[in-house]
Amino acid sequence: MKKSIFAIVALTATLATAASAVTINVLALPPDQLTSYWVMTNTSLTVDVPNSGLGMDRPTCSAVTYMIGSDGITHDIVVRKTIPAGDLKSVAASAVKDMHYAPATANGARQPVFTYIIIPFNLPKDPAARKRITDACVLKDFPGAYR
Repeated sequence: MKKSIFAIVALTATLATAASAVTINVLALPPDQLTSYWVMTNTSLTVDVPNSGLGMDRPTCSAVTYMIGSDGITHDIVVRKTIPAGDLKSVAASAVKDMHYAPATANGARQPVFTYIIIPFNLPKDPAARKRITDACVLKDFPGAYR
């Protein structure tokens, strides 16, 4: 019994290490370079929005990292920042979960990529105010600190 549990633990550790190595080798792209590899095909998103919550009506942004797999589906979705903090974090994750992509012409091999997106909520009409809010969610140390 002890040997089989030990073997399972060793196998799990080996698989976890292999999975980490694969993730590290995925091409990381900042958002402004994504369309060279993948183009979003959604014309709308189906998003889970709670009926109520903290900060639901405030101008907010969320930065969400994710991987686009060779199937064009988003994986490994992590909300890294939501400013100001509040319940729109779950809405941002839901939006990214529903995104679907097709490979760009130059990505015939369907190379997976790791990237991020800034999801804005309730932004004011003033362009300078909009930019100030979304700039707060830029992941300046992407991808290094987010793998």
